[in-house]
Parts: sequence; structure tokens; C-alpha cells
Amino acid sequence: MTDDIRAFLAIELSDDVKSILRELTERLGRAGIDGLKPVRPENIHLTVKFFGDVSANRVDSIVGALTLAAKAIQPFTLRLGSVGAYPNSRNPRVVWVGLDGDVVSLREAHRYIEAALEDINIKPDSRKFSPHLTVARLRDRASPSERRRAAELLLNAAYQTGHPVTVERLSLMRSILCPEGPQYTTLADITLDHGN
Repeated sequence: MTDDIRAFLAIELSDDVKSILRELTERLGRAGIDGLKPVRPENIHLTVKFFGDVSANRVDSIVGALTLAAKAIQPFTLRLGSVGAYPNSRNPRVVWVGLDGDVVSLREAHRYIEAALEDINIKPDSRKFSPHLTVARLRDRASPSERRRAAELLLNAAYQTGHPVTVERLSLMRSILCPEGPQYTTLADITLDHGN
């Protein structure tokens, strides 16, 4: 295998968490805002590390580094937090759900992962790790008034916060970009240390 693949490391969500997020994305979709594109609930995940294009022959070494890092990470529990937007709620481009709960363990896990990957010459992210679940995007064609309407909808969106997001494994994913949206395939699941 010598082809490049587009890859990322994710924490996948349980079906009950996806069901809660489905209600939110469907509400956003029903608003009829031109340029607002909800993420399909089955594609919502927490990105821990985006690799971009990597050579397929590096996958085994990446999995090895992640497996080593996972030995130092105990399972932990996050919780669905409030809804927000990047860059801000006045001019949203990305609508997201934040995460509460044991965020300290998540940040510690991210540091372990970055250190293990750096050992195999994969550079750490230049941007600060900002954990979130992307639930919708606003395309460039969305007008300022549509963006304001999306922000208003976002700020008034009622959904079930506080639902637990149990983290027991990491998934190395492949992303194939398609016109109807990205398609994800799991390349490897890495189980966190359960103290065995």
C-alpha cells in the first residue's frame, strides 16, 4: 500500500448520544436556512487528532503509537455541554456541541497521544485542542441575515445537555470526501487501559 489516505483519530459516540444529537440537527435542518448544512448524526464524532493525508504504509506505525499511548489512558466520561459556534454566534460558520465532564482526562489523553505520535515524526497540532462535536456548517453562500437567523436558532436550541459520553476507545478513521458528504471507515480501534 503506497497511496495516501485522509485520516483522523476520533472518539466515536454511542447510539443514544447520536439520537440526542439527531434531534438537534433535524431542528436545525427544518429551519430552512439557505447554506446551513447539518452533519449526518452517524458522522458526528469527537476529533482528537486530524492527520490529513498520510501514506497508507504509515498506518501500522500510527496504530502502534496510539496503542502505546492508550496504555497510559484510563477510560473516562464526558457529558454533552452547551451549543456554540465558531468563530462566534454573531457570524457562525460551524455549529457545535461542547463537552463537559472529565475534560481534564480528555486533555491529558490528547497530550499522551501527541507525544506518542511525535515519536514517529508526526507533528503536534499547531492549534490549541478545542474539543467539540460539529453538528452543522454554514456554507459561504449563507447571507449575513441567514447567519444571524442561524445564531438565533442556535442560542434558543433546546436539547438534552449533561448526557454521558463514555470514552473507552479511540478510532483511527479514514475519510473519503464525496459530494453527498464524507464517508468514514474505521481503520483501527484502540482500547484504553482498563487497569488489567
